[in-house]
Parts: sequence; structure tokens; C-alpha cells
Amino acid sequence: MKKQLWCLLLFLPGLELHAQQYPDVDFTRADARLHIDPYKKEVSGTVSYDFDIHKPVDTVYLDARNMTFEHVVLNGSPAPYSYDGNRLLLTPGFKASSGNRIEITYRAVPEKAMYFTGWDSDTAVRQVWTQGQGRFASNWLPTIDNRNEKVEYDLCLSFLKEYKVLINGRLESVSESDSLKVWCYDMKRPMSSYLLAVAIGKYDKLTEVSGEGIPLESYYYPGDKEKAGHTYEHTSTVFDYLEKEIGVKYPWQNYKQAPVRDFLHAGMENTTLTLFADSFMTDATGVKDRNYLNVNAHEMAHQWFGNLVTAHDDEHHWLQEGFATYYALLAEREVWGEDYYYWKLYRSAEMLAEQSDEGLGEAVTDPGASSLTFYEKGALVLHRLREITGDAAFREAVKQYLQKHAYASVVTSDFLEEAEAASGADLSEFGRIWLKDSIFPEEEIMASLRKNSFINTYMRLEAGDISEEEQNALLGSDIYYPAKQYIISRRNTDSVDVAWNRELFETGNFHIRQALALSLDRIPPELKPEYETLLSDSSYVTVEQSLFRLWRNFRSDAPRYLDQTKHLEGFSDRSLRILWLALAVLTPDYPETAESREVKKAVWRNELIGYTSDNYAYEVRRNAFAIASQTGLFKDKAALRNLVRACVHHTWNFASSSRELLGKLLREQEYADRLRELLPSLGDKEKNYLESVLK
Repeated sequence: MKKQLWCLLLFLPGLELHAQQYPDVDFTRADARLHIDPYKKEVSGTVSYDFDIHKPVDTVYLDARNMTFEHVVLNGSPAPYSYDGNRLLLTPGFKASSGNRIEITYRAVPEKAMYFTGWDSDTAVRQVWTQGQGRFASNWLPTIDNRNEKVEYDLCLSFLKEYKVLINGRLESVSESDSLKVWCYDMKRPMSSYLLAVAIGKYDKLTEVSGEGIPLESYYYPGDKEKAGHTYEHTSTVFDYLEKEIGVKYPWQNYKQAPVRDFLHAGMENTTLTLFADSFMTDATGVKDRNYLNVNAHEMAHQWFGNLVTAHDDEHHWLQEGFATYYALLAEREVWGEDYYYWKLYRSAEMLAEQSDEGLGEAVTDPGASSLTFYEKGALVLHRLREITGDAAFREAVKQYLQKHAYASVVTSDFLEEAEAASGADLSEFGRIWLKDSIFPEEEIMASLRKNSFINTYMRLEAGDISEEEQNALLGSDIYYPAKQYIISRRNTDSVDVAWNRELFETGNFHIRQALALSLDRIPPELKPEYETLLSDSSYVTVEQSLFRLWRNFRSDAPRYLDQTKHLEGFSDRSLRILWLALAVLTPDYPETAESREVKKAVWRNELIGYTSDNYAYEVRRNAFAIASQTGLFKDKAALRNLVRACVHHTWNFASSSRELLGKLLREQEYADRLRELLPSLGDKEKNYLESVLK
């Protein structure tokens, strides 16, 4: 997950209540029976909490954002309460006691944390899903936003019966009533509320069982079974590896994962239910260039690091993200090999060194640090610590750390104490350099990574210490492919040796041919026949890049190139198809039959415009917007309206890029006038935003 924004809590009014309530009030179990109406975008139902009071307190509260309440019952009797729009406060004063129970009947229309996609359209994929980290589950369920409060959650949820409902824990029962089904899930262990999750959609699933008997359920959209096989290929291997490598049994009843549309991040490690962006679902061709393995392993590792033990606050956030990044790399090493592992660490070290050299370095324990620091630097911390302590001591430290603090919150010293105990080493200087210092220890880590022969060779390539003769030998060797791609890119940047490149085309090597596709921006006519063969490669990246370069370099042959690739869609973001449509529209003599030309071009324009609508995932729309801005398609009102709608999308990165594009269009009076004409046809949210930028 992206870096949490918990530090914003410091500025919320009433924060002192956290100090009063936690740990003096301990919520232990929650039982909820909910109903979701996707058309009203509404959640309603009843939730009850069991809690103990360890010291007398004036107030017991639950976080509950923008809700209305029908009943609030405390220990069987109606309870006096107040509500400020963010918290439900019980204020009669409480003595130390155990076995208390509060029951709340409520209604909420979540502004965030629960998202309803596709319900305003008859043709879009319809889903409901949640994102609690950084958004707060208290937008859809009265709960405790403090991550240090661990509760055992059991949820039942009623929804339209043609959809599948996924929730944390094990599915206990499904019952049917008229048009609804009620899905009941049970958790056996406590967790933080930001890890609560719901995903609702139309799904099928692949089922496996881990080596220790844990059910593994991998969900996919109906019709995507072939993609599911490639996307989830390594799931059981990674699960078994992590359990063995970590040394602590998987701490939950089962493990599920499901793709969702327009997700806020790559993935989210909700306890027993990972949700991830459906753009990772890919076929046999696409998986060669983009795969789900890293996200799969990262979110799976979080089931131990983050879910079993949770960072007390953002100062210790690296204990979640650094560990998950590191163990994901170890799992990938099992699949892709040692050179892959060192290559990923080396790329991270390069970025961190550059950041540090620019005076922007960050300490791993800086609560305001970037994702690069929490994730990549955190992983490098663990890589280096393992070298210092040795494998056996490192594994023992991790095992003791997890077992001692299971289902609780942790700080950095909790782990370092175990590392010192297991290794017998004084790690105070290590902690100062690697955890507290903002300056990245580049020399130390590069010396560590250079122990890998591939990295050593790659660093020599970057330094210019390898002759052309040695480079040619490397191209014919079994060295890890980034070294080969570096050689090709660097040699073709200055000048193009036709004979040398021709020999490389003939190797048939997947990565070498892709490097040729990317490095030859201007294609020598002598290499045209060889370059054209790239259009038949089993790689969407290679085909997409070579199609564009061939179209630009040899315009008279564009119809032939377009005919050859007209059946391809590419990745789930349809980038290849969208590029093809743009080139087909822009090629004057395509198709070759003049009498059907304008009709087909109109069809292709309409398909392009269609991809800008919210019937499609935001990744598709973003690609379509980029092409539309270059082909004049924003003169169409539908495309322009879709751009305005994208500016208020719930996914921040997509909304931000859409706003930037809209801003560029507004510099032209023609588009400003067209946008003003659209105002009456827009919804309130879109209309308010457009009016603000038009001013």
C-alpha cells in the first residue's frame, strides 16, 4: 500500500480522546449485520461491540463519519449519546468493568473508503469495494480508527443475489431471500479496522490449498479463466515459501485475493482478503512484460508484517512496508533467480542514492517519509542487516519478533532487540546509519550488491569499463538480460551499426529484440525488413513500440502495418488497441478501399471516444485521453464531457492527470466555449469543479 496519511490525525480536533480511550477502553469483538444498496450508494444495518474498561473514563466513543443513527443501546438499555459528525460519543461516565456491549443501528452514504463503480451505467462492470488504509473504515462502519485497537470482526452482509460478496475471514453461510443473498463471514483473530474489507462483484475463482492446509482462493471475472491461470500462476509457491522463510505459520484461517476496477493503488493487504487493481490480470502474452507476482507476494507478506504485527505509528511504518517489500523480493527470487533479486535492490539503491545526493534523503523512521524510503530503503535495511547478523540469527530474530508481538502493535526497537538477542551483535551504530540518518549509505550498499557477479558487471558497464569486444561476448552469453539491453540501448544511442543490429535481430532472443524495438527510434532503411518482424513477436510492449516507429518511419507502408496488427488489443489497459485506432484514423490512405474509408474512420473515432467513458477502467480512459488530445477528438462533446467527469474521479492520480489535460485545453478559447456549453448536462460534482476552473 501507499504510505498512510495517519499523521493527519495530529491535526484533527478531539485527538486527545485517543489518549483517554486507548488503551483504557479495549474493544474486543464486533458483530455486524449490514445491507448495501448500490444504487443509493448507501450502507445500513446494526453493529454491536463487546468492550472492557480498564480504568474509569468520562467518554467512550466510536469513529463514525457522516452517519445517522436509529438506535444506540448500551448493555441492553437505550444510551444517551452525542454525535459531532465524526464520532459517536457515550458520555455518562464509565467505571472499570468488563463484558460491556454497545449496539448501534445506523445508516451511511460513504464519501470515501467504500466505492461504488459502474452502478450509474447499464454497460459498465458493477462493483462495490473498500479501501480502509488512509481512508478510514469509519466512513461505512462505526469503528475505531486507531490502528492500535485490535478487534475480532464478524460481518454478515446482504446484497443482490447475482453478485458474490467477499469479506475478511472464512465464509460461514450464504442464505437467500427474494432478490438478496446474505453472506456471513467469521474472523477468529483480532485486527486493526483499516484492514476491514468488502468486495462485491461477479467473480469465479481458482482454489488451491497450501502445504499446511490453508485454503487459497483467487478470484477472477467470468470469462477471464485463461488470464487467471497466468496471473495467479505462482500463488501457492509464494505462499508456501513465505511461511517457510518467515518461520511463523500463517496466522489467519484462509487467504483470498480479488481484482477490482479503478482501485486506488496496486494492491491492499486486507486481512485474509487482498484486493488489487484488475489491470494486473493478463494473458499468456502480456504476462511476459507485466505480471502480478510482486504485488501478489508483497500483499501476502503483509499478512504477517502489518496485519499480525502492526506499526504503532508512522515513525515505524517501515516495519510494514519495508518488510513486505523485502519478503516479496525473496519470494520473487525463488521464481526468477538470484540476479533478479540483486537487480531490483540495485535499482532501488540507485534511486535512493540520487535522492540523497540531491539533499532529499530521508530517514526510514521519518514519519513523513516517501514510499521510496519506507518500501525500498526499508527492504535494503533488512538485506544489509541479514548480511551483518547472518541467516540463522536473522531468521530467529524475525520469528521471535512475530511470535512475541502477535496481534499487537510494534515499534522499531521491538525488532532490533530481537536481532541483537539472536546475533549477539550491538546494532546501535547500524540503527543510527540505516534507520535514523537521512543520508543514504551508498558506498556500503553498493559494496554489498557488487558481490553478485551480474551487478558487478552491470556497474562496470555503466562506468564504461567494458570494451566493445567484451560487450559483444556478453550479448552472446547467459548474463541476466538488463545488461544486454543496456549495451544495445547505449550503442544505438550514438550511431546505428546496421550489420551489428542485423545479427542481434537474428538471435531470436525475446529481451534483445525488445531492446532493439525500443532503441531504434530512427530505423535505417537497411534494417527495415528485420524491424518489421517485431510486429509478430509475442510481446505487447514490443509490438506497440515497433508499430508506432514503423508507422512514423515508413508512412507509405502504414496500411500494411495496420492490417497486420488490427486484431490485437494488448494489455487490459488497451494501450495497443488505442494506439492502433489513432494511427488508423491519422493514416490518410487507410483503409485502401476509398469508398469505405470515411465510414470506417468514423467507426474507429467512435470506438476511441467510447474508451474515454466510465464504462471502462481508468487505465483505459487515461490512454484514450492521451490519444484524444493528439487527434482532436475532444472536439466531440462526449469525449469532452467524459474528461470533465474524470477530473472528479475517486482515484487521485487519474483525476490529477485529467485535470492537467483539461487545464491545457482551457488555454484555447474554442474549448473554453465548448466546456461552458456542457455545464447544464453535468452532474453537481462535475459542474461545481468545471465552474471553479472556468472562473
